Amino acid sequence: MNKQLHLTTHLNNRHYFLDWLRVISFAVLIFYHIGMLYSENWGFHFKSTYTSQYVEYFMLMFAPWRMLLIWFISGVALRFMLDKVRGVKSNFFFILNRSIFILLPLLVGLWLIVPFQLYAEMSQQSVIDISYWQFYSAFLDINNEMFANYQSGVWPHIDVNHLWYLRSLWQFMLIIFLFSLFMKLPIFTPLLKLVKINLPLLASLLVIAMLLTNNYLKEDAIRETNGFIFLLIGYLLAKYAYFWASLKYYFCPVVYIHSNGLSKRV
Repeated sequence: MNKQLHLTTHLNNRHYFLDWLRVISFAVLIFYHIGMLYSENWGFHFKSTYTSQYVEYFMLMFAPWRMLLIWFISGVALRFMLDKVRGVKSNFFFILNRSIFILLPLLVGLWLIVPFQLYAEMSQQSVIDISYWQFYSAFLDINNEMFANYQSGVWPHIDVNHLWYLRSLWQFMLIIFLFSLFMKLPIFTPLLKLVKINLPLLASLLVIAMLLTNNYLKEDAIRETNGFIFLLIGYLLAKYAYFWASLKYYFCPVVYIHSNGLSKRV
């Protein structure tokens, strides 16, 4: 009984190390985009006059996992939030609150941050030679011919650019929310108790899923699909004790042994 109570308490506790991982991940993301200004061979909206291929070697260490880790942590956080929601009224206010929390920064970014990037890009390409305020006045005119070649976006030439994570997070949140309501049906409770996935098996499934997306999808669809996969995995594993024990076993054997009262090393 005590062991079961301890396990339940552990599963409902916040994973504070994930908070630190999230901070580190976003810090890496910021420095990664700064590095894009100085990369010699990789395309970007704006380039510094000082570029080097050596910065690319450093950035390659972060490129494969920088966003996937953020998506996984977002899924874990979403699980902890959704498990606190009870009743129709609470569900409504949850969606309303999260929508405001996500979409408001996105809207601010669309109108106040993204225009700076577009102005720098068009200026460096010698498309325009005007002040920023003249540019912004034209930017507010959705039919301005100045942006004839910059039409991709959520609204004529207005694009989310590198704020795509917020847009996708909102969309994926709605999908996971509906999924969580579906999984609360009594028919799924016994099935979930039977499922056990160890770390090697999970890693193998992830590799297969990413190979399929990379082979059969293109460009943004790859990024979005992989992001959703890791968000869903984070949601499903957030309170799965077997997964966290496997994680400790494979990556932190000393901590695993100490927490389980063992005397020998793995």
